[in-house]
Amino acid sequence: MNSKISKSAVSTSNAYQPAFFYNSAREGMRDLLENVPLSEGGVLLPGFIGWSPREGSGVFDPVREAHIPYGFYSLNGDLSVDIDDLERRLEAGTFNVLVLIHYFGRTDPYLKRVRQLADAHGALLIEDLAHGFFTARGGGEAGRHGDASLFSLHKQFPLTDGGLVSYANPRLVSGQVETRPELASKVLSYDWRGIAKSRRRTFATLTSLLSDLPELDRKFKLLWPALDDHDVPQSLPVYILGENRSQIYDRMNADGYGMVSLYHTLIPQLAGGFPSLVTLSRHILNFPVHQDVDHTLLVAMVESFRSHLGPPDEAAW
Repeated sequence: MNSKISKSAVSTSNAYQPAFFYNSAREGMRDLLENVPLSEGGVLLPGFIGWSPREGSGVFDPVREAHIPYGFYSLNGDLSVDIDDLERRLEAGTFNVLVLIHYFGRTDPYLKRVRQLADAHGALLIEDLAHGFFTARGGGEAGRHGDASLFSLHKQFPLTDGGLVSYANPRLVSGQVETRPELASKVLSYDWRGIAKSRRRTFATLTSLLSDLPELDRKFKLLWPALDDHDVPQSLPVYILGENRSQIYDRMNADGYGMVSLYHTLIPQLAGGFPSLVTLSRHILNFPVHQDVDHTLLVAMVESFRSHLGPPDEAAW
């Protein structure tokens, strides 16, 4: 008798999303650009992309090295997509790849609209989740609308390197070759839910402590006062109202608190084009919220932060 329902799953294509592991996310991005069939056109990226002398630019360097034409679109003050500007730039140019970055692990609130615009203009949508592995795996919308998703594993796990590219559409896979397949076992060896819970708890505790400071809205602002239910932060960004972001960074690290100044310098290709985002890059400071953070030291870390805050510059916001 023929079975109407098999005893177990046998289809290798049902819900199949090929995943490739690399030394870095940028290596995966380069492999994607070199192997995904693309028509004539360019890559459209957000106008807030960082650069450092040691690492270069993770998402932009592969585009430049592949000699692919590129353009940029603007963002709002909270690093969400400026939908009106994105739509104008898609209409004005020919782009077959659109990159959306979920900054610091926060799902961009306009993700679904970005997907609609990509479809309307025939562009492949790449979700950059370098900071959002746990966000994408937490049941929310991030990582579920792109044709491909990029992950930087060493920014989420205790690894020295590692990148991952996941393809929502297996037909986009042709000649891609992963370089670090052994990373799969390392990633699977951690409690993702436990890490996500720890990061969210630290973010909430720090936000509460910072919100109680009298300097809030006078010397600094919280870029994101709250998290959506499924977001897992890479760090907690604050906006320093004065011009002393770098000084606070240096002094807090000297105090033993691992502060980060992500996107402190934007790629030179953005110079002159997005002045508000350049200003933003000069004022953001990131508190650590990773799974190793000792909660008994959070009060002292916030006290260190407060002690190094200088006079505010209200015009900077």
